[in-house]
Amino acid sequence: MFTGTESGAPRTMLTIPPEELRARLLNKLANWKMLPEVAVRALAMARDPDCSIKEFSQVVERDSKLAFEILRIANSAAHATRIPIVVLRQAVTRLGLAHCRNVILSASLGSALQRLTLSEAWMQSALWRHSVLTGLIATEINQQFKLGFIGEEFTAGLIHDVGRSLLAVIAPNHFAEADSLDFVEEGDFLEHERAILRTDHCELAAWFLAHSNLPEVLVTVVGRHHTPELVDEHRSLVALTAVADHMANHVQRVGSADGYAPDDNAAMPVLFNESRRASFSRRVHDILCEAIKEANSPCWKLGRQ
Repeated sequence: MFTGTESGAPRTMLTIPPEELRARLLNKLANWKMLPEVAVRALAMARDPDCSIKEFSQVVERDSKLAFEILRIANSAAHATRIPIVVLRQAVTRLGLAHCRNVILSASLGSALQRLTLSEAWMQSALWRHSVLTGLIATEINQQFKLGFIGEEFTAGLIHDVGRSLLAVIAPNHFAEADSLDFVEEGDFLEHERAILRTDHCELAAWFLAHSNLPEVLVTVVGRHHTPELVDEHRSLVALTAVADHMANHVQRVGSADGYAPDDNAAMPVLFNESRRASFSRRVHDILCEAIKEANSPCWKLGRQ
């Protein structure tokens, strides 16, 4: 997946940031973890086909926030029956290990993003809202078009721009020059970052997530959400994230769903064929309105996850 920083590297490969920037990032984040120990162990267990529901639940119970999140999702409108679930083991059985894995990832990464303190509070607030909006828009598209994802689309949206926060951490004095956070990301956006910071938010985040042993699919999403056409594996999820990212940018620029032009979304042809794009254009305003409504709820306020 990764190659060196030489200019002749294949475009399909993710390049490694300069060594000095990698060392600075690791030094700055020495006491910051993307995943708590319980989450790491639970995720490893969920990948084991012989893992028992009982053993998995006993591990998750050690982290009350993760246990609560699984219970909350299991009792949500999408999964609930007339009898509410109050026992974690039953919640895990209802959702399945694959869905629980995605719940754990999104909850843990959401908490980690909120703990990543930036020098300017408004930057952290803007990036957090963008992450939430992108995840919620991706979830709305997934549900309306039955793309088959079971939570990983929200996780991908939530984590896709973590590289911008990482750049703000390692280069606080130059970040504003590289990224004004105006959410206009067309043209030479990544080249502009590289000219100032010697890396861009995609390659820095991809390297850091790989270094942190996060799933390869998330490494691909953060590394390629601006270039989904270069992706073979995980192409649908990367394209969905790119589509949702473009839509979230519009909301943050204008403050509403009004005036969004889906034909300007370069990732759309990667995600949908022509007939589905026509259907998407008819639904896009409602999709955005639903995501905005959810993003404005108190549970997504910074510091409340």
